[in-house]
Amino acid sequence: MKVGGKDGKLYKIKAGEAITGGSSVALEKSGFYRIASIASSGSSLPTPDTSIEGAKGIKVGQVVHLWKGQALASGDSVIPLELTLISFVTDVGNSKQGTSHDVTSQSNLESGVREYLPGAFSEASGTINGVYEVGSVAQRELLNQFQEITVDDGTHITRLPAKVTNQDYMLSRRETETVGEIATWEHFPVTVESIQTDKPMDGAQTFNFNYRVDGGNFPGVIEYTVVAEPSD
Repeated sequence: MKVGGKDGKLYKIKAGEAITGGSSVALEKSGFYRIASIASSGSSLPTPDTSIEGAKGIKVGQVVHLWKGQALASGDSVIPLELTLISFVTDVGNSKQGTSHDVTSQSNLESGVREYLPGAFSEASGTINGVYEVGSVAQRELLNQFQEITVDDGTHITRLPAKVTNQDYMLSRRETETVGEIATWEHFPVTVESIQTDKPMDGAQTFNFNYRVDGGNFPGVIEYTVVAEPSD
C-alpha cells in the first residue's frame, strides 16, 4: 500500500513514569514504550522472529510499540511515551546519506573501475517547515535553544534562559487502527542546528529549522501489524 503526505504527522514525545514488571503485571494500554530494562532470564517482553534473516532481540533504550495486556516479568521495565501532535508543522524533510571508502588498488586496473567499501555510519538530516504559532510549547522549546524567552501569564513573569536540548519526535508514515493492517512510524530524535523565523509583509509567518538525527538515542523505523486488543 502506497501512502500520501496526509497519512503522516510529526509528534513530540514526553516520557512518563517507568512501569516495573513483576507477578501479574501487564500493560493497561497500547502504545509506544521505551525499554528501560530487560530481565536477565525469564523476560516476558516479545522475542524476535527468527525466520527473518539477521533478526535480533529488542535492546535497552529502544522505542517499541507494545499492546495492551503485554506481560512484564520481574526485571522487565518500560517507560510509556505520550505523543502530542506538533500543530505548527507543515512539511518534514528527511535525507539519509551513507558513507563509502575508496579501496582501489592495482588489482582494479584491469576492470578500470574504482572499488569501494561501505562505511559503518550513515547520517540523516533535513529541514522541518511550519508556520509561526503563538502559544505553541513545542515551538517555544525550539526557540529557547537559541535565545532567552520571558513568559508573562498575567500573574507570573517567568524567565527561561537559553538552553540547548535534543528534541525527541515520533514521525508517522501511516497511522491505522484497523486489525490486520500495518502501521509505520519512525522514532525521530534530533539535534537542532539552526532556526529561521521570517516575518514577511504579507502571507504566513514561516518557521523552519534544520536538524540532524541523533544516533545516540535509538532512532529507527517501527512497523507493527494491528491486532485486536483484549477486552477489559
